[in-house]
Amino acid sequence: MNSLAQQALDRARHPAPASKLLPPIVANEPLPELVITGPINRVMELEGKRYALEVVRALGAAIRREPVRTKAIADLTRYAAQRPASVASGVKIVIDLLKGAP
Repeated sequence: MNSLAQQALDRARHPAPASKLLPPIVANEPLPELVITGPINRVMELEGKRYALEVVRALGAAIRREPVRTKAIADLTRYAAQRPASVASGVKIVIDLLKGAP
């Protein structure tokens, strides 16, 4: 057997420890704060709003359950924190609506 095949076989028999494969997950990681600053590009704001609405629509009727709604708010907040202020502004509109939902 050639050396490359032997190395692959050895790796398959002795996998790397999980700590090297995945970064540690922090339970209840705090959500970033959305700070909207500067001029808002209306097209980008609508694009962010459209994305957030698609996420909510994809959840369907499950969005009525509190744990699902809370996770959706957290996911959208993390998404918006990594985007430009204009996109974040559109996402924040949907987040505010979800927070006010019964």
